[in-house]
Amino acid sequence: MSGLLAIDIGNTHIKIGLYRDGGWVEEWRLATDMRRTPDEYRLFVRGLLLESHIDAVDRAVVASVVPLLTPFFLRVLESVSLSPPTEVVPPGYGLEVDYPPENLGADRFVNALAAWQLTHRAVVVVDVGTTATVDAVVDGVYLGGAIAPGPHFLTQALAEGTARLPHVNPVIEPWGIGKNTEQAIRAGVGQGFVSMVRGLIEDTRRVIGSDAEIILTGGWSQRLEPYLRIPARLELRLTLEGLRYADQWLTTQSYPSSHARS
Repeated sequence: MSGLLAIDIGNTHIKIGLYRDGGWVEEWRLATDMRRTPDEYRLFVRGLLLESHIDAVDRAVVASVVPLLTPFFLRVLESVSLSPPTEVVPPGYGLEVDYPPENLGADRFVNALAAWQLTHRAVVVVDVGTTATVDAVVDGVYLGGAIAPGPHFLTQALAEGTARLPHVNPVIEPWGIGKNTEQAIRAGVGQGFVSMVRGLIEDTRRVIGSDAEIILTGGWSQRLEPYLRIPARLELRLTLEGLRYADQWLTTQSYPSSHARS
């Protein structure tokens, strides 16, 4: 069995996972680059599979928040999948949506789907990376959430919006008082980001229940988790798991064509 190829096309990175024999056996990450052609992306994907000694996979599924790249990757996946590839778009796949589906990013939807499948209880889904999103799922319904800037956006805004403040690579420091300008920016961005995410989580829990589980994912999740001071379940493969659940649902259910584009 050649398994499932799952692709998450984000604004900064493209995450690719290969699922075989009950587990994720390979994971890759590419920079999102609008200048690359479909042929270049096809060579990338085929090369990654060949490294794993695979010519083709049984199925392929993709979620994308970069519409210009979506048709590129669907064509790429047609060349490496034995079945027509699927683009996951909300709603469906066992998760209802109380939110305008056309405004809901596929990444937020897929993360919410995975979180619901993992917990089957009220859950707060926190994805921290280029942006910070905090979303709520209750009783199998995605309710909505909050979108805020990530640390890189915060430091960029300070540098571009002021005459004298430098651009500083963001980090989360264990202290809150900087002893020079660079340290002050790092303290403000790092600890400010922690406080912002914590506050959004607490606001969400006030609405859906104080005992709602918290699932944390995204590129900044491991850096954020030690400072959050709220018990959270770290799931670094949450998006890939959501794509896998969507594929699993499609293979076992009869569904309207609006649930997927292939």
